[in-house]
Amino acid sequence: MTNKLIARLMQALQKDNPAPTAFGIGALINGRYHLDAEIGRGGMGIVYRAHDIPNNRDVAVKIVNPQKANALTLGQFTQESQISAQLKHPHIIAVYETGTVDTGASQPWPYIVMEWVHGTGLDELRGFTFARIIDLGQQICEALEYAHNQGFVHRDLKPGNVLIEKHGFQMFAKLADFGLARPLGVENLPTESDSAGTIFYLAPEVIAGQPADIRSDLYALGALLYEMLTGRVPFSDYDDRAVLTQHLLEPVAPPSHARADIPPALEAIILRLLAKNPTDRFDSARQVSQALQQVLLTIDPQTALGNLPQPIPPIAANQAEIAQIKELLASNRLVTVPTDRANLALSAAAQLADQFPDGVWLLELETLREAALLLPSAASLLGVTQDSPRPLTVLLIEHLREKNILLLLSHCDHLLSACAQLIETILPTCPEVHILAISRQPIMVPGAARAIFPPKSTILHSDSASSSTAKKDIR
Repeated sequence: MTNKLIARLMQALQKDNPAPTAFGIGALINGRYHLDAEIGRGGMGIVYRAHDIPNNRDVAVKIVNPQKANALTLGQFTQESQISAQLKHPHIIAVYETGTVDTGASQPWPYIVMEWVHGTGLDELRGFTFARIIDLGQQICEALEYAHNQGFVHRDLKPGNVLIEKHGFQMFAKLADFGLARPLGVENLPTESDSAGTIFYLAPEVIAGQPADIRSDLYALGALLYEMLTGRVPFSDYDDRAVLTQHLLEPVAPPSHARADIPPALEAIILRLLAKNPTDRFDSARQVSQALQQVLLTIDPQTALGNLPQPIPPIAANQAEIAQIKELLASNRLVTVPTDRANLALSAAAQLADQFPDGVWLLELETLREAALLLPSAASLLGVTQDSPRPLTVLLIEHLREKNILLLLSHCDHLLSACAQLIETILPTCPEVHILAISRQPIMVPGAARAIFPPKSTILHSDSASSSTAKKDIR
């Protein structure tokens, strides 16, 4: 038993005769939640990573920021805990417990215990394909539609309040922070600003002093999707008043001004969400999701793609090693597999084919003797032709930027430098491309993963061989 766990248990034993609690790292809340680290601090609250001792799991604990505590923040926090506890949806952060503790202050101090999300904020991610933007947008729509149907408006939808977990090759969105949420039709709390929220996502009618409603959440959704597409918010300025004025009066620049290849239907959805007049927007998040689905049908391939040899013979005895390759690819965009495990790499790629709608492509390099031929060979394999004076590298990137593919580079050893150069060109600009390199030596690219296996079985007798168990390492 670790010293840290012993300390937690000793604190838990004292809960029958508790002293006033002082919030902070090391504190024990309600005799069970040990605060391990501060992970976020905002205008109203502080969020800690904590350990739920009885359930042996990590959780997030939110408390009022004592430096900002007043009647308004305590009222907002109480409202947040009441609303959050009512919302139970896969795309909304789950609340496990709400309560108060004695801190020695004039009144008990409220806290909220929430699920711990193993991911990051949407504001920390960059470079999305249109298909990924639509997928995450639909997940956020599901959360909003549920909250609206329960009678609540979020009022602070922004990338920082959307947490993203990665489940294999998929991204899973969870809507967080209902600190400014209100029941639909309910006025603001006493002394609360009419335009509470984040200025880059505020709807014009909210800025004008009207209560937030479903359509103001949809305006914020439009601003969020705009930012995912272009890398910037619809309106910005050094002066907050100027930003608010832009929301009220200035037409938004179409996203295609920043990204010319955006599907017109997707741009139309975002511009409708950002309409100045609420009645010109969609009526519900469900309608937005349905519109996004129609766009997705136009950009997703309808038939299986790729050039893997068929059929790939099954390798039942090596499923542990195949599973290792698949696991590494789920969390790394470049994985090197030793040449003597090439068949395992092909089997892993074949099993993952349904995760790559634009195909699994094999580029065999064993007979390619000149490094200068690598780029043309890759371009030809993927259907890119140099039909313009622009560099072939640019044409390949433009082709792959919206593709979700797995590219296998087989027998790379004699072209390691050229392969590394090609990979370093593709990966930063093509967010949904994964590469599986088959090589005796690893491709020396930052952040790459390497599958490491034990030596192949040694023959002991003519009819027997030693067995081995797959191990994994990332280097």
